[in-house]
Amino acid sequence: QRGPCSRKYSPPQMHFSPAALQHRPAAPSRPLSSSSHLRAARPLFKEVSQPAPLISATSGAAAAAALAAVSSKRWRQSCTRGLARRIASRAVATSELPVVLDSAGRERLEYQPEGWETWTWEPKDWKGPFECNYIVAGPPDGPAVVLVHGFAASAYHWRYQVPALAAQGFRVYAVCLLGFGWSPRVAIRFTGETWASQINAFVDQVVGRPAVYVGNSVGAFASLIAAAQKPSQCLGLVLLNAAGRFEDKSLTTTVTQQVPQTDTLKPEEKNLFQWVAEEAARMIQTMAFWTTREQIAPVLKWIYVNPDQVDEELVTSIRVPAEHPAALDAFVQVIQAGKRTEVTVFDALDRLPKSLPIKLIWGARDPWMRKERASAILAECAQRGLMCEYFELDAGHCPQDDAPAEVNGALLEWLPRVLPVTSPMAAQQS
Repeated sequence: QRGPCSRKYSPPQMHFSPAALQHRPAAPSRPLSSSSHLRAARPLFKEVSQPAPLISATSGAAAAAALAAVSSKRWRQSCTRGLARRIASRAVATSELPVVLDSAGRERLEYQPEGWETWTWEPKDWKGPFECNYIVAGPPDGPAVVLVHGFAASAYHWRYQVPALAAQGFRVYAVCLLGFGWSPRVAIRFTGETWASQINAFVDQVVGRPAVYVGNSVGAFASLIAAAQKPSQCLGLVLLNAAGRFEDKSLTTTVTQQVPQTDTLKPEEKNLFQWVAEEAARMIQTMAFWTTREQIAPVLKWIYVNPDQVDEELVTSIRVPAEHPAALDAFVQVIQAGKRTEVTVFDALDRLPKSLPIKLIWGARDPWMRKERASAILAECAQRGLMCEYFELDAGHCPQDDAPAEVNGALLEWLPRVLPVTSPMAAQQS
């Protein structure tokens, strides 16, 4: 399904043919790392059943040859319409990613069912390797920004920020956390530290230089822990409606030391009570998984202020990964990550350097992460001498998608002040 925006976005007066395409200048090639853990770019066209051709870094002649090789007239017309829409759109600075206009005329990434780029993560603490998905856009030498999604979402949840930041000269990365999106659904012992380790490995191996971390919900907490683990890799931190542990662990240490952790015991050491408790928990988690999967749109509309933003592409980007055969087993582990995480928000703040700039962007009508959490973070930052700015807007739990124009404006006002500007377009913002 292409959606109404695609038809509106394609000017009727523009026509393309294989002959005309041969005279188009070649698109800039996407630089590929020489490291063996990065895959090459995907082919220009997928199978005939794929509804949307993916424009990658290829020459006009290659595009013409691909079109000429397709015998189906209907498919050829579909490719031509897709090319026209992309060429007619405002270019995203060397992003090479297709964008569309939403019903309000705002640019966003086009949904790609097959995902985007992949990176092989080989952590030491878990059995891998894991082929993790990510999006990259913007000039290769631009200041780096890493976007981290929240619970049950994916890199596509930054569909409005990727083109907006790339157009201003930033090198933008949006990563799918392990267990979510197009990254593998694996049944490992997830914690907040798991995803923080993934973020730091991604910045080290793929980004290749320090970056600003921008996270939403669980992704904000994971970004905070990542910055605390390796502060030299983080140039700034943006937290959007951050989740995480806010309690004082000293109040619960005595209790947790007395209660055995059943997932660390051998099967023969578990008593009947523990077995029943685990099976009951598994049943509850399974019911929660199936209920959530069948109620994606209603749940999103509950945590969004603007229900029109809950469109087919967004729902599909969450539903399709949840239909993976291993999704339930991964969900059972992911849902326990919060209680397994050792680090609290306050612990992580203690480890941040005082020179690290922090920005809170908070949807004031979030039914889960209320404004009191933002106030607590601000107060704790002030006590530690951390530089923290606050921006509140009329949005819910996912402000980057609920109110994208306001979030983009807040990011583009703040980022040039904390990043070394190397792009003329970004310099205009400072």
